[in-house]
Amino acid sequence: MKKKSIVRVVLAFSLLLSFISVQPVWPQNTGYQTRPIELGTSGGNINDISQLYCCTGTLGALVQDGNRQYILSNNHVLARTNRGIPGEDIVQPGLADWACFQNASNSVANLSSFREILFSGTVNTVDAAIAGVRVGMVDSSGSILDIGRVSNQTVSATLNMPVKKSGRTTRLTRAKVSAINATILVTYNETCGMGSQTAIFTNQIRIKSSRFSKGGDSGSLIVEDCSPYPRAIGLLFAGGAADTFANPIGDVLSSFSVGVVGDDTHCTAPIKTKGGKGSGAQPHLSPHASQRAVEAVSKVKERHEETILTIDGVVGAGVGISETEPEEVLIEIYVKKPAKEMKHVIPEILEDIPVKIVETGEIVAF
Repeated sequence: MKKKSIVRVVLAFSLLLSFISVQPVWPQNTGYQTRPIELGTSGGNINDISQLYCCTGTLGALVQDGNRQYILSNNHVLARTNRGIPGEDIVQPGLADWACFQNASNSVANLSSFREILFSGTVNTVDAAIAGVRVGMVDSSGSILDIGRVSNQTVSATLNMPVKKSGRTTRLTRAKVSAINATILVTYNETCGMGSQTAIFTNQIRIKSSRFSKGGDSGSLIVEDCSPYPRAIGLLFAGGAADTFANPIGDVLSSFSVGVVGDDTHCTAPIKTKGGKGSGAQPHLSPHASQRAVEAVSKVKERHEETILTIDGVVGAGVGISETEPEEVLIEIYVKKPAKEMKHVIPEILEDIPVKIVETGEIVAF
């Protein structure tokens, strides 16, 4: 998700004061950093500005192709939602945290490449872009604020996996993976803060927590909740009222043929059992939900999701686990209307698989 601020000069200063007054300000994550910068910080394209707004996201992680290093974030953060031109300045902090003034001396990288987001009904898998690091501008170890160095290895998200991220707005937050294999409808601005268009994404990760992310956290790297050297699992790019959605990190990295800059080792997040104690370095899947069950439910979801997504008010579907029966894998249906209004049009069971209605609200990339 991306933060937007009003750009008219007469309002810029009052907007900044208003922003400071309504939420905590974390200088490292939102303010200017002494170079070389750590990541998990405010940043974006110097041209991400419209007649009314300027926009900012998070410079998420450091990746590399051979000896060349790049900042990894979203297309809608670094490349202005498909409108970016290779070579454009990527600044830290982002415009919304610099009173909407375009200051080229704040540049830390230059836009290199992005994966186009398709809005014609064609399916997307990632919202991602990379920017070539300028010499001496970014910590070459890939350190992320409040997390430190990460592993150069990655891991697939699994149900109930403990995760964390460091982002521009909410800083360091923790939660668990609630669903995987999600297909969602995401609303984007046509330009910074203006217009509306919708894109379809498949094979996404859902994290349920009202505190995990907010506008401006788009582009954050999501990693295992352990230390030191956690493995990346996803790239944060969108959210609802109390939900965060992320691209699987494997899909993101393969899009650019790059790898995460990090340590050769990694930690493993413990899984909490019913007794509340960690069970050590075990697979991240909920101990009661088998991978075979996840795969079976995913196939059922895929057979029905085209029809489900045509229902008015539905914005997605994924594979999750029951809150009361952790051994039960089920299909989640995401809705932007009150759940009680959707019960009469959404089936309770699909091919013997329970269906759970999840009230996400509209899913947006701010």
